[in-house]
Amino acid sequence: MTFRWLIFILLWFGSVLCAQAQDTEKSQHGAAKPGLPSEAGQSIQQSLSGAVPVSLEADQLDFDQASATYQASGGVVLRKGAVTLVSDQIRWNDASGTARAEGHVFVTEPGGTLSADRLNMHLESGSGSLTNGRVFIREHNFHMTGTRIERFDELHYRVSEGAFTTCDGDVPAWKFGAKRLDVTLGGYARAKHVLFYLRDIPVLYMPYLAYPVKTERESGFLLPRYGYSEKRGAELSLAYYQVLGRNMDATFFLDYLSDLGVGKGLEYRYIIGEDNEGQAKLYHINGLENADNRYAFDWTHQGSLPGRVQMAADVEYVSSRDYFEDFGEIAEEYNKDKAESVVRFGRNWRKHNLTGQLKYTKDLEQDNDQTLQRLPEISYNALRTRLGDSSLFTELEGTYTYFWRREPVAGLPRGHRVNIRPALVGVFQPGRVVDLELEAGYRERLYWASGEGPGQEREGIYDLGATLSSRVSRVFHRPGRYWGKIRHSIEPEVSYSYVPNENQAHLPQFDAQDNIEPENRFAYSLTNRMTARIDPENGERLYHDFLYLRLSQEYDIRESQRDRTTLLDRRRPFSDLRTELLVRPTTWSYIDLDTRFDVFYGQGGFNSVNARGGLEDGAGNGLSLDYRFTRGEIEYLGGVLNTALLRPVYLNYQYRYDFEDGTTLENVLSLEYRAQCWSVFLTLRDRLEDREYLVSFALSGLGKVAKFGGDLGRPSSEP
Repeated sequence: MTFRWLIFILLWFGSVLCAQAQDTEKSQHGAAKPGLPSEAGQSIQQSLSGAVPVSLEADQLDFDQASATYQASGGVVLRKGAVTLVSDQIRWNDASGTARAEGHVFVTEPGGTLSADRLNMHLESGSGSLTNGRVFIREHNFHMTGTRIERFDELHYRVSEGAFTTCDGDVPAWKFGAKRLDVTLGGYARAKHVLFYLRDIPVLYMPYLAYPVKTERESGFLLPRYGYSEKRGAELSLAYYQVLGRNMDATFFLDYLSDLGVGKGLEYRYIIGEDNEGQAKLYHINGLENADNRYAFDWTHQGSLPGRVQMAADVEYVSSRDYFEDFGEIAEEYNKDKAESVVRFGRNWRKHNLTGQLKYTKDLEQDNDQTLQRLPEISYNALRTRLGDSSLFTELEGTYTYFWRREPVAGLPRGHRVNIRPALVGVFQPGRVVDLELEAGYRERLYWASGEGPGQEREGIYDLGATLSSRVSRVFHRPGRYWGKIRHSIEPEVSYSYVPNENQAHLPQFDAQDNIEPENRFAYSLTNRMTARIDPENGERLYHDFLYLRLSQEYDIRESQRDRTTLLDRRRPFSDLRTELLVRPTTWSYIDLDTRFDVFYGQGGFNSVNARGGLEDGAGNGLSLDYRFTRGEIEYLGGVLNTALLRPVYLNYQYRYDFEDGTTLENVLSLEYRAQCWSVFLTLRDRLEDREYLVSFALSGLGKVAKFGGDLGRPSSEP
């Protein structure tokens, strides 16, 4: 980075600190108290200056009756209510309720502490002044020092030749110093001609500063984010946070990206009523010479409308795939090939449910005008309803969908489809040993297709199904110190499904429901579950599912009846053997495994493997591994490491490797140096088409910019 860039960054850093900021962080660290005298030579206690009694202890105590003044010296301790004043000498005026103290003055109050060489204070109102004083506000972990500190009341201070910080220690990690500071607790510390110090070294001058001394949200600038990317060039991201009310706020973004242009963004968050909340994000970047303008919009909402109608929205729209490639910071972002937007409405009546949704898909890899959209889709479901006192139940599901695309395509029509399936279900328990469920359904599909399609069509098709299952279990008593009991259950299951082979070529082909494949197959599975009962010495009894193992396979009767000429063909009716394993040996560790093994086919081996495992100790240390394999398609390994063992350095490392191509897909190293009152963040990201370096800072009370690209792709900004 050139010297000009360094100067620019320092000037901007100064201007940001001059603005109001948000989210003061709380800390409960207080200053140490000097020792109080173990035994006072003389003492008085009487009701002085109001109803709250005052006690005064000292090695030597004199009283001037004419002026109603006590003169105390030597280990003096004055108490009034929750206020304690300790000093070498104290002059207490009974008539005015004021105290003058000199020599190692120390005051403790519910809100913090005061210390000084000399102090004048009215104990009833809390007003007064300190010479060579220090003030500590416990709620905000806020320290003030000055040659003279005036306190007008418990909230308002004026500091001369002083400084303030949120850092503990005699030499704080950082502080702001000025000739005069005006401080309002719950408001701001304001000053002119301010110097910013690292330790005791001045590093930055600011003509004006307003620093928040509060815990509530406040409008103001966030600390900027700096970086360099091979794809975006030099980067600087600025943000301003605006409180719009108790239930809403907005963040405005301005990014400079030397190779892409200037980006502008807005994030708006809101809560309306008791259960309506959401956020909307908008971002636009002006392209440079050979770069296109890009924009993105994101909206999420969850809530209800009148009439007990539930509403949910998850809207995402981008102008092109380049947006995700340029601004995505994780694989799920920069690898996206489509953007989906869904707005859903729903209403429930006990066993009935009506749902309507609008779903729009933006294809980022080809012409989106030919992408099929569902605008709208309406679904109705009637849950199982018993017929009288019998073992028979009825079900009904129905869907109406309008399939639309902007441009007609030969052989790919637009049109309407109604899909209705009533079903009759019988539930039995023969011998009360097994559960038997029989089902018969009939699916009717009605079509009204556009001119490119086959016109008006219909097709009905029935289906049959049966499921036979059972469950046996045994309880093992007190196998360990903390596990009181373990229950092991075994659940075998066999099912059969049948769908006749019907000619459906005359129907429009919108999705998989337009060409229902014939079925005549058995499926069988065996499930093992192990649950531990935990009996802690103190606390509520807990149940922990620590093992789930399911083996399953299918046998296709239709395939078995075909003529076979090779050994491979004769074995084709059997599907892969699927293994699903979930292991939770402790509450902070897990193993998930899902495999499909080719038992009979000529190739043999695994056709797919999905494996995950991890450890998390709850103290900032964790490791997770993710392995994905599909024969002939993908094979990669991903890992994430988090550790707080290097405190005050916190480390996050992410890695992804592609075995098919023998290449490293991504390396991300994120470091945070976390001090008591400030943090610095450094991120190094290396992936196939880009290498990026990012740095940002945070002071206690000042937030930071979360990411480039207007924060799209994240739940919310980091104030």
